[in-house]
Amino acid sequence: MKKTIFIIIILLLIVFVGAVFYVLNNLDALVEAAIEEFGSDAVKTSVQVEEVEIRLTEGAATISGLTIANPDGFSLPQAFSLGEITLDINLEKTHQELIAIDAINVAAAKVYYEINAERNGSLNMLKDNLEMSAGASTGTSVDDKPSEDSAGAPIRLDISHFEFKDASLHAKVVPLKDKTYDLMLPALVLTNLSGTPEQISRQVLDKLIDHAKKEIRKQGLDKELAELKAKARQRVDEEKAKLEQQADERVEQEKQKAQDKLNNLLGR
Repeated sequence: MKKTIFIIIILLLIVFVGAVFYVLNNLDALVEAAIEEFGSDAVKTSVQVEEVEIRLTEGAATISGLTIANPDGFSLPQAFSLGEITLDINLEKTHQELIAIDAINVAAAKVYYEINAERNGSLNMLKDNLEMSAGASTGTSVDDKPSEDSAGAPIRLDISHFEFKDASLHAKVVPLKDKTYDLMLPALVLTNLSGTPEQISRQVLDKLIDHAKKEIRKQGLDKELAELKAKARQRVDEEKAKLEQQADERVEQEKQKAQDKLNNLLGR
């Protein structure tokens, strides 16, 4: 009997070690699949990832080529195309109920912001979808109850530093006759973020939407004002040229009149 129990224990250990070995050797692919599956469910649109690289001993991870499609009702195919996301995880502070992250850096991102004919914003729609998904999973609003892991314990994130840099923005405003803007976004830096994944995602999206709108108003308006000034200067120059031409013609006419009078006098 003891021998049988011992054999069962050995078999269980072999299975456990094999499972751990499999997970560790396929961790990147497993995380990539999880991001695509749960991300797509959360925002109600397609989320795709090109590559995930996790370095457990360093507490670091890199996510490359993450794209988020626009919701239905928008002509632009994507909402985000994130070149590279790097994470610096604080392993000492991380435990079952808390994931502590020292820094998240998002580089070479492309943001596509569209306001459709119904005056709905694409990024706002993604944020609304995220909130609805969180509310449906908990039976309440995003702020009322935190996310839970498989064991039922609440999950929280502490992010010391979040930076969104080297980002370009392509904006399309359908109500303004499909007016478009192509701008560069200044770096967006957020510090000391804390809360559930849903709460932090909403905070970041809120800041990013405000950031994008501010740059559209600032850079877009400045560009339009510069174009208006250039057109005004051109009109002034054209009017000035016309007046100068009219003045020259008037002088020539007066000279001709004077010459005719002189000829008449001399001819008497």
